[in-house]
Amino acid sequence: MQTQPLTLENHYIRFSIRPETKDALTIRRCISDALTQNFGSTYSSTYIDVLWVEDNGKECVIRVNKGDAVRISAAVASSNEPPSLTVAQESPFLPSLLCSNSSL
Repeated sequence: MQTQPLTLENHYIRFSIRPETKDALTIRRCISDALTQNFGSTYSSTYIDVLWVEDNGKECVIRVNKGDAVRISAAVASSNEPPSLTVAQESPFLPSLLCSNSSL
């Protein structure tokens, strides 16, 4: 039996959110606005899938294309529009984001 390597086309990013928001649409808009501000309107339509928002609105996890992950991280880091998103963890393997530093 031949084994094939796992192809990783998606990338997952966990953000800390300040001020807290529970609205996935607000998070998506914030990222889109940051992309527009930093890279122009061409990248404002980058595919962003908000997978999870914490009940208290302090964290979220998004799924993006592997090629867009660095651009999105850079855009939200340089954005000064509220809410402020800070990269807490990122990985091509979603289960690795389950472990947070606060629970260790």
